[in-house]
Amino acid sequence: MILVDIGNSGLRATQVADQNLFADQNLFTEQNVYRLSWSAALSTHRKPTPEQESAPNQLWCELRDHRAFDWLVSQFNTSSSESWLISCVQRTALEELNRSLVKHGFRDMTKVVVHSDLPMKLDVDEPAKTGIDRLLAAWAAYDYTREQNQPNGPVIVIQAGTAVTVDFVNSEGVFCGGAIMPGLGLSLQLLAAGTDQLPWLGNHFVAILPELPGKNTVQAISAGVNAALVGGASHLVQRYRNQSPNGPNVKVIVTGGDGSLLLPHVVKPATFVEHLVLRGLCMLGRKFC
Repeated sequence: MILVDIGNSGLRATQVADQNLFADQNLFTEQNVYRLSWSAALSTHRKPTPEQESAPNQLWCELRDHRAFDWLVSQFNTSSSESWLISCVQRTALEELNRSLVKHGFRDMTKVVVHSDLPMKLDVDEPAKTGIDRLLAAWAAYDYTREQNQPNGPVIVIQAGTAVTVDFVNSEGVFCGGAIMPGLGLSLQLLAAGTDQLPWLGNHFVAILPELPGKNTVQAISAGVNAALVGGASHLVQRYRNQSPNGPNVKVIVTGGDGSLLLPHVVKPATFVEHLVLRGLCMLGRKFC
């Protein structure tokens, strides 16, 4: 089975043998996960697109780059009967992926996850409008704490991607909603799009603890965007903990491409778990295999 997590500024995909859907092992190493990454569709006053650092098996591309999606599909040397389980919050990217799947002979073998597929209970106003990626990550995070033999209790789930979502799962495993704010890359692009002279910086310009005060524009942007990201997430974690009977003992699970920037600033107990959405898809795959 091929698992695909399509986000707003990229996708991640990995192949899992059916027997491994039930295995207790690390299936989501950087060597096994392939990525496409692109920038949000914002007007940046024709400022040059920054060079981005690439992870292993990662390709930076335009959202409608047919060749990039063909490259992704071609990484999985498998039969046309292989099933694809997809989480999607970016419809254009899903269209491009489907085009490549048809081109490579994967017809009628895709399943796009919908809310009714998840066994998780939701305590939100409009369940169908809640991002499927948030739900899969929350479900996987709650399950992860059970696997670690940690006492039953609520979990705060932080996804640091295009947007940073800080969600709350109660001790019974019910998704209770959360907060959404701009992520690192989007904040950097928004600064460039909304100003005349500020440059558009790549994510790698922002360090875990940038120099302060910034002595130039790049340092100042790095310090400011980092503070917004870290400060916003930390503030939300503290509010959740203040509202919970578990207080400061509420666990935090951090995931996402920029999660490593956040983790050192989140008051423990806090753990980084890579590829939570893919892990949720793997859990869900057991239902369909």
